[in-house]
Amino acid sequence: MPRYPHYKLFIGPARSVVITGAHIQVLDTSTGDILHSTADFSAQDKDAVFKSGPIRCAAISHDDQYLATAGDDKHLKVWDLETLALMSARELPKKSTGIGFTKGNDLLAADKFGDVFRYTLRPDPSDTSKKPADDASASYENPSGGVLVLGHVSVLTGCLLTPNQDFIITSDRDEHIRVSWYPEGYVIESYCLGHEKYVSAIHIPPSTPTILISERNINVFDVVEPFMMVKAPKWRLKSQDGGGDDTAIGKGSGRRKKKTKHKPGVQRGDSEDPTADSPVDMSSQDPAETETVFVIRKIDSFVSQGRCHIVFSVVGATALFTFSSVEVTDEPTICHLDCGSPIIDFTVASDGVIWILLDADYGSKAKPDGVGKLVRVVRWHSDEFLEVDTSPLLQSLNSACVIPATLTELKALDLYSDLASLPKHVDDEPGSQSREQSELPGHGGSGVSVNVEKSLPKRTLGRLKHKLALQRLLQAQAEGAESEAPDTKRPKAESSEGVSEDMNMELT
Repeated sequence: MPRYPHYKLFIGPARSVVITGAHIQVLDTSTGDILHSTADFSAQDKDAVFKSGPIRCAAISHDDQYLATAGDDKHLKVWDLETLALMSARELPKKSTGIGFTKGNDLLAADKFGDVFRYTLRPDPSDTSKKPADDASASYENPSGGVLVLGHVSVLTGCLLTPNQDFIITSDRDEHIRVSWYPEGYVIESYCLGHEKYVSAIHIPPSTPTILISERNINVFDVVEPFMMVKAPKWRLKSQDGGGDDTAIGKGSGRRKKKTKHKPGVQRGDSEDPTADSPVDMSSQDPAETETVFVIRKIDSFVSQGRCHIVFSVVGATALFTFSSVEVTDEPTICHLDCGSPIIDFTVASDGVIWILLDADYGSKAKPDGVGKLVRVVRWHSDEFLEVDTSPLLQSLNSACVIPATLTELKALDLYSDLASLPKHVDDEPGSQSREQSELPGHGGSGVSVNVEKSLPKRTLGRLKHKLALQRLLQAQAEGAESEAPDTKRPKAESSEGVSEDMNMELT
């Protein structure tokens, strides 16, 4: 029978927490015994857990006393890990892409609309205020009185505080990494530039807190590609299939993303919910209709024999990768461990042991041992990964903590949605640049096509308009020079110099 894969794992000195679908299980770290589980709730409480849907984001407080979760129901929930009692449930304005605790046990929630809000651990019952709709600093109303820290104009993909909590670092889908003051997020300290595509993961190694690692620091695609098991559906324009309008289609998946007009109240971000497409079963796709998309799932680090090592996983890849942090600026030697199944997440424990969570039933392929392991544990030793399988906690995670699921419930998890939602699929369209340029002024059109304006990035659109304006200027000046009848060669030479001078000014 299909099983829910474990989605998140937190290893603590006394107790550990595992997120499985919509369920939360608290275990004794030393014995592996299940202390509390939402699967053991009463029928009414369990029904409420299922209605909330799968948990998408989770974080544990620095003192291991509280757990915060957020899911598709757009509610931020805080749990007391001592009893697994629900302390509070607050409505979020948008679906969350990440949550975390500060050292003072405040909560930070980043969302798909590009904003980061701060909430107190325990909500004030008397505070029922909402963000005013006419507040220029907020893009929308906050139903739970959250304090706006900062905002981007695209989907946030990463949000973390520096170790001293003086700065908050955020990354988004539009290749931006911003360093802002905390909690005065409106003060921008700097930007980390150089990315040409989305930034899906960032990390500050605790051993070297002055270094920020992002997915585009080094080129690892050639090393990762052989281990990519899950691939994204190919995208193309509907007009290439004989359709009339420019609608992006992921062939074979049934997913569509129409380029429609923005809603009246939406002022920021690519759309109100850019990743709100229905789940796709990528395991049943035709290989000929898929493509490899490179998205880093997570970046972390550990220290072995006095050296810091960077470890990362890739969405849809079956291997875990690592390299020494001293080689970041050079061509690093990347080592890997192939687990045979797509890696969902991993956790680096305080002792350096790495706990790997696997989608063991992906594709419904038979595993060598009959039933694939949902969790594997490895340790880095002598420049290689060595597996550790004697932990009682590991045995419990692979047996007592397993929760059965239906195929419909597994599809609703949508574990690989980043492969389709993060790429923009604009510059990859064959012939798109020539088609778009032909519709701009100076190429037979009376103005800029509405479809072109919406499909092109602003930077590309501005560059094309600049080139066409320059061409029109040169053409007009050339026609003006030819219409004149110069009496001597001297004025003609001066006219030629004037054209060159104007051209240089326009290019500047």
